[in-house]
Amino acid sequence: MKKKQDQEKERLNAKEEVEVEEKVTAAESKKEKYQKFFQAALKKFGVKSPAELEGDKKKEFFNYVDKNYEADNEED
Repeated sequence: MKKKQDQEKERLNAKEEVEVEEKVTAAESKKEKYQKFFQAALKKFGVKSPAELEGDKKKEFFNYVDKNYEADNEED
């Protein structure tokens, strides 16, 4: 009886590990997608970092990012 419980516990642990790995992979994919978009926005504004922008130009940059990047969990 104990052996069956141990096997069931191992099966559940393996399933949980797969679920966690899938979530991590999805999160990494979302992060990469955002980073690509962010880098493209920097290029569009002609800088390598938002720190290079000043005042209204910096605000314009972040408004552009906010307006044009829609994360999976966002709604209009």
